[in-house]
Amino acid sequence: MESRRMHPGRILLSLYELVKNSAIVFIFLFVLRRGSDAGWVVAGRWIFIAAIAISTLNIILSWWRTTYRLEADSVQINSGIISRKHRNVPFRRVQNVNRQVPAVLRLFGLTSLTLETGADGEDASVKFPAITKAEAARIEEALDGYRKERMEADRPVTGSGSIGGEAQQMAGTGPLPGKIRTVHFTPELKDVLKASFLSFSFIALIPVLATLYSNIDDFFDLDSRAEGFLSFLTGSGIVLVITVALFAVAAIAFGIIRTYLKYGRYEISSDDERIYIRRGVLTEHSLSVRKKHVQAIQITETPFKRLLGLAEAKLVTVGSFEEGLEDISSLYPFLGKQRAVELVSELLPDIRVLDGMERLPKAALTVRMLRFPWTAMIGTLVLSFWGPDFPFVPDWPVLAAALFVFTYALRYFDYRNTRYAIRGPLVQFSKGGLSRETFVTRREKVIEAAVSQSFLQKRFGVATVGTTNRAKPVHVEELKDLPKSAAEQFNRWYTERNPELVRADEEAESWKTLRSGS
Repeated sequence: MESRRMHPGRILLSLYELVKNSAIVFIFLFVLRRGSDAGWVVAGRWIFIAAIAISTLNIILSWWRTTYRLEADSVQINSGIISRKHRNVPFRRVQNVNRQVPAVLRLFGLTSLTLETGADGEDASVKFPAITKAEAARIEEALDGYRKERMEADRPVTGSGSIGGEAQQMAGTGPLPGKIRTVHFTPELKDVLKASFLSFSFIALIPVLATLYSNIDDFFDLDSRAEGFLSFLTGSGIVLVITVALFAVAAIAFGIIRTYLKYGRYEISSDDERIYIRRGVLTEHSLSVRKKHVQAIQITETPFKRLLGLAEAKLVTVGSFEEGLEDISSLYPFLGKQRAVELVSELLPDIRVLDGMERLPKAALTVRMLRFPWTAMIGTLVLSFWGPDFPFVPDWPVLAAALFVFTYALRYFDYRNTRYAIRGPLVQFSKGGLSRETFVTRREKVIEAAVSQSFLQKRFGVATVGTTNRAKPVHVEELKDLPKSAAEQFNRWYTERNPELVRADEEAESWKTLRSGS
């Protein structure tokens, strides 16, 4: 296939970023110091103009000298103005596909596409910053075509050369993935309103106003006017109440608008092969992840969400996400717990949240209470040396005692909340003191399992178990103080995974090779 360049909109996007990043320097030199003839100001202006000119030229040349070409099994990228760099990224390394449509690109009907790999550093992703939606679809189709060819090639063939149905079932490949998407969740107005309050978005109005006040104060003397305004407010109770009410309404409206811009067009859908998550109104973000690459599910319940019966389910996947997009793998963070559990089952039939989990033995509580309270002890030492003396705050011995009480209360609640289940190919851990986190994964997704015992655990017949799953960074999950019999069951559960063992080891070796960048 022929080499192509990014859409010229890439130049406009880079210029927009350049203007945004240099706006503060421009305002300082050309607005705040507009009447200054000082030598360093004049020199700074010429240096600024030269830097902008060089940066603009670099943006144009960089766009012109960057090309890419799609091969049957890889994508090749050539970049660099003077020193040329040639990258060849095999499609087999691509784990997730992300799309972003910033407001600037939306004006021109463009999008950005990122192919995420499991490598580290600058090779972690392949970015197409500005391309048409048709071109993005072409790249994704090339990736899908490669995967279908691999799937077809990996199918067992009978002696007559046809695909054997029984062997096909044993291989677990099944038919080629379909492209019919099923929409599992889209938020209604009540969901957006609930999210705006539960995310406390309205509080964000305070720093916005503070920043606005600080910027305006650089041009106008607002301090003296603010003093007069405060005197006016405090002089009339009715005016003060009305002002506070108006501010509350403005904050709520701001929170609702801010939440709607982030979650208003939220959608979770799937087909036979992938899970799709889309969000954003002005700036649209979307994630496409293969179900095969989902390593585990994490369901998190903060204290406030537990009180309201809400939970957040998150996909633990192979590959990484761009900075600021780590939370896009979350399945809408304001779902009811039961709906979150159902959604996991709908998206991933092979992974389900188990009921009727086992509790820890009473010996586990004894072990937890006997462990040395490092945090409380260090906090006590800090308080004793610092000796804070604040009004309405108790003396440091009282604070230290409260810290110890809180530490041991948290250990008790953690003991009460800790559960485990080992059934068939699934293992599930649940733990947490005030908050609660549930982790569930399949045996073939675990690349390493660990069982350990400390001296104290040996005395009381309990042990610690842990799992390691492919992710970036590698996801390690640990559960302390299981009964020894459960730890032995966990060890057998992992080592007796007969038909899964070879496949998992091959995937683990492939993952190590991928991370090493070879």
